[in-house]
Amino acid sequence: MQIKVKQQDNVITALLYGELDHHSAQETREYLDKLIAKFRNSDLVLDLKNLSFMDSSGIGVIIGRYKKLKSDGRRMYVANPNRQIDKVMGLSGLYSIIKKL
Repeated sequence: MQIKVKQQDNVITALLYGELDHHSAQETREYLDKLIAKFRNSDLVLDLKNLSFMDSSGIGVIIGRYKKLKSDGRRMYVANPNRQIDKVMGLSGLYSIIKKL
């Protein structure tokens, strides 16, 4: 898993590359938490264009970061999921709480 970050105005975009699964979940969680803490007044967009796979561990990472941001009055969005990731997110109910751009 690789993450690249873009920051513009009050929005940080984390571009995820690779697989978000039980092997990469902890490292991804820690990285995103540091990013959220560093940009305290920014919303977060997870750009999933280059994410090739996500399992339930990845869903947990996303839900946890959503809750953290929401508790601070901030928002989270997802962008550019491929067909498989989009299906996982839809079936898991993530789109009922997180808006897809």
